[in-house]
Amino acid sequence: MVPAAVIRPGWICYSVGTGGDITFDAELIDRFGVRVHSFDPVQYFVDSAASEMRHEPRFSVDRVAVAERDGPIRMQHTHHPGARAVSAAGLFDTTDAWEEFPGRSLRSLMAEFGDERIDLLKTDTEGTEYDLLASLDLPALGVKVLAVQLHHSGSVKRARRLIAHLDSQGYEPVAICPAVKVTFVNRSVLQPEPGDWRGGPSPSP
Repeated sequence: MVPAAVIRPGWICYSVGTGGDITFDAELIDRFGVRVHSFDPVQYFVDSAASEMRHEPRFSVDRVAVAERDGPIRMQHTHHPGARAVSAAGLFDTTDAWEEFPGRSLRSLMAEFGDERIDLLKTDTEGTEYDLLASLDLPALGVKVLAVQLHHSGSVKRARRLIAHLDSQGYEPVAICPAVKVTFVNRSVLQPEPGDWRGGPSPSP
């Protein structure tokens, strides 16, 4: 879920972890008139998204694993038959299915695209979100809305520590979905009335 009443046309959105379903990215563009840069280390997901959105100039997708710094990252293939997800956090029950993928930091990607800010950041990084988000100065990046999926590679204590870190940077949790997807909004853009952010139906991550 994202706060429909907050998002504005022209926002720059980074969708980290494209996966096999880009309906979230597409609906952000269709409903709000934003620009979306999407990233995934799996070539199949990148090719699929590029094909599906080939006529949409406000969308781009790149084969990259977003990380704390630039450089190659060893990632583990999922143990689920037929699935293509990869993780650098030891999320899956495999021991020998590892491969090296290109890694880039958000700052590096912003410089490449010429973006001075990221208005909305969505992350689904298969377990590396605890280290990645803890390393970022989100207000300095311009992030107003953060939607993150927390994976079981981290403990409840670690999740609480991350939420406390985000709170210290000015981010208020406003929505939660099962398995565990949490949306935060920077307090500077929250509406005066507590319920205003719910102003309309919102696309799901």
